[in-house]
Amino acid sequence: MAAVTPDLTPAEQIDALRTGCGVAAPPAGAVEVEGPDAASLLQNLLTQDLEGMAAGEARRALLLTPKAKVVADLRVLDRGDGRFLLLTEPAAAAALAAQLARFRLAAKAEIRETGHWSLVRLAGPGAAAVALPGTAVAGALGDLPTVDVVVPTIGLMGALDAAVRAGAVPVSEEALEALRIEAGAVRLGHDVDERWMPAEVGLVDDAVSFAKGCFIGQEPVTRLHRRGHANRAPLRLVLERAVAPGTPLVQGDREVGVVTSVAGPPWLDQVRAIAIARVDLEPDAPLVADGAAARLAG
Repeated sequence: MAAVTPDLTPAEQIDALRTGCGVAAPPAGAVEVEGPDAASLLQNLLTQDLEGMAAGEARRALLLTPKAKVVADLRVLDRGDGRFLLLTEPAAAAALAAQLARFRLAAKAEIRETGHWSLVRLAGPGAAAVALPGTAVAGALGDLPTVDVVVPTIGLMGALDAAVRAGAVPVSEEALEALRIEAGAVRLGHDVDERWMPAEVGLVDDAVSFAKGCFIGQEPVTRLHRRGHANRAPLRLVLERAVAPGTPLVQGDREVGVVTSVAGPPWLDQVRAIAIARVDLEPDAPLVADGAAARLAG
């Protein structure tokens, strides 16, 4: 453990992420879907078009309720030969597996939550240069490149040690979370849950295909898309001081949103936040959260 325990200050960890490469092992939930009908089952239920995926490829997708509320924000990893790994937040894995099983009907596919897989997250401009065994899934936190390497849980510590030997700097989950919030990247269980439709949390472009066939919740998602925009969207905020997630965001005498994620010192110089808020805000009118002044981040 010592080789992968952060020994830098919060400010040094943030600097390492911004200028080089940091490494951490964020918790991940995993669901395996395997069998002759696995591909068609996922294609019929999830929001993303999974046709033409190659072994080792990953695509972002959502599982929705019939009313198009978000159950799980996930990445579908094609492991080849009718085997798929669905990666999501740990708290969502059981619900994801249960919902897929509910709609499986006569499909020939096995669905199971598993702890056999873990993530090594590389983040920073140098992330792509750190080569590790495992399946690499590229991503980003705003302008910060990330690479998640999917490894067997039994080999997690070895993969972390290998990343450090390759030049990555151990960082904490709090450091990654601070940069996520600063970037305005929404996260399941924090900014994304069953209160919202995909468009209200900014997930349509990355995770929804309108060119594929049916998926759960397709009709309300399509109706909202045809309308042109949602009434709510994620906002990046700078706050006068920290407030608790769930704090209402107020403009004048009107509640216009809710703060969903907050990060600040010692990780960031300012308190930054994500809020899900109405898109018809008055651009020049003050915003307040629990008495703390808030402004839109530049």
